[in-house]
Amino acid sequence: MSTESIWMKEALQLAAQCWCDSETEDRVMDPALAKAVAKRIANWMETAAQSQRNADYYRGLLVKCGEAIGDRAYISDDGSKSEDVLCAKIPELVSAAFCEGGE
Repeated sequence: MSTESIWMKEALQLAAQCWCDSETEDRVMDPALAKAVAKRIANWMETAAQSQRNADYYRGLLVKCGEAIGDRAYISDDGSKSEDVLCAKIPELVSAAFCEGGE
């Protein structure tokens, strides 16, 4: 499925809403312009969606690393234990385990 077909309906709605804004409500809607704007909005929507998929993937890798590390990946600096892996601790824990001097 192409980017345009995935996001275009929502993007067209967003573009059309521009003619409802107080600054532009006095203008006649231009369907060709609305579609051109919607194509660009759809591209940005796909970019944002792909960015989120990437973030989810890499966070998932950190979670797997934390699960392999064990309890230390769940313990906050204040000593409390989280239900989830504390992804921000993973670099510190890996460094302490594998690098000389722990840095």
